[in-house]
Amino acid sequence: MAADKDRIILLDALRGLGVLGILLCNAPGFAFPMALSDSVRAWPFGAGPETMSVWLVTQWLFQRKFVTLFSMLFGISMFLVGGEKGPVSQGGAGKGGVLYRRLGWLAVFGIVHGFAIWWGDVLLSYALAGFAVAQARSWSARKLLSWGIGLWIAFSLLIIGGLSALAFSPPADLAVETAREAAQGAAAIAAYRGDFMQSLAINAGERLENLPYEPIIFLLTTALMMIGLGAYKKGVFTGAASGRNYGVLIAVGLAALALVGWPHFAFVLNGMQERDLRLAEGLQTVTAPLTTLAYVGLMALAARSTGFWRKIPAVLAPVGQMAFTNYIAQSLMMTAIFYGGRGLGLYARLDRPALALIVVALWIAQVLWSRWWLARFSMGPLEWIWRRLYRGPTRLRL
Repeated sequence: MAADKDRIILLDALRGLGVLGILLCNAPGFAFPMALSDSVRAWPFGAGPETMSVWLVTQWLFQRKFVTLFSMLFGISMFLVGGEKGPVSQGGAGKGGVLYRRLGWLAVFGIVHGFAIWWGDVLLSYALAGFAVAQARSWSARKLLSWGIGLWIAFSLLIIGGLSALAFSPPADLAVETAREAAQGAAAIAAYRGDFMQSLAINAGERLENLPYEPIIFLLTTALMMIGLGAYKKGVFTGAASGRNYGVLIAVGLAALALVGWPHFAFVLNGMQERDLRLAEGLQTVTAPLTTLAYVGLMALAARSTGFWRKIPAVLAPVGQMAFTNYIAQSLMMTAIFYGGRGLGLYARLDRPALALIVVALWIAQVLWSRWWLARFSMGPLEWIWRRLYRGPTRLRL
């Protein structure tokens, strides 16, 4: 971590926004197995108004946006930590060597987190993509944006092609598919509700099921990291861009958000038609970078303002300065609440509204905890351990 005087408050505020927003998206994955956490029809508590309202808000305003934001921010860290790529990094010397050691230890943390704590880990994916983006960290903003946007457009075309093929394919037997998801979920729930070793084993098994998707995640994360670093070099993530540029980002992003909202609302209001859900999922993924950059623009304007709006980034910045600690703490707290053998054992016993209330409580706790900790220490506890591993002795107390 950089010294306080060298930090960019807007980046910290965006990290804080990202790590808090991700928790709402991840909450069903902590409380339910993979077969059920993303399912609407097989959700054990049905599709009542309160349940679907929380689902709608999460999917429309949060899903994909905050993991996208965190990916962009991690791309920026390749440059902030590694500096310009050059001969000084050869043989593990200089900033380049520090960066590669940092990514190597992040991969270790990711493996432990994914298999021993929670199957939905993103740290390993960030580490792997980080090794690739580290090679491009000295590229110009234009080159980074060209490659990142190009990769994202290619991925988007695949999504659009898949949606088109789905439109002309025979309709799936939703009753059979829902029954299959429910059966898979019931077996997993029994294991997650067991003792510590049983919940540990089923978590590791679900993490293994996710590993085949890593090559796709690698490409998507690489694209987003390049876009983030390119936008950083254009001043978007530092608050240095013009008000007009932020206005354009906000307008385009909110238009994309409105576009994504249309099939989501249609799905909820028109009898949960499968075509509406598939269209919503596709548009949600394709347009996520646009909406994310709109959120960045709004935060940047808040940081520039005076009065109430300026307080928002000030509140979020300590959470972001301890983003690594807060991300792992979320997993530890949520699995303590839900997994068998770790604490309360509430696995698959709470509906979406109750999950949202737990998330809000943890948001408040992490805002307060981060502020308290950083009034006494220079960085979060896991940031300190990580930095000692990749850089050597580091002062913790102020």
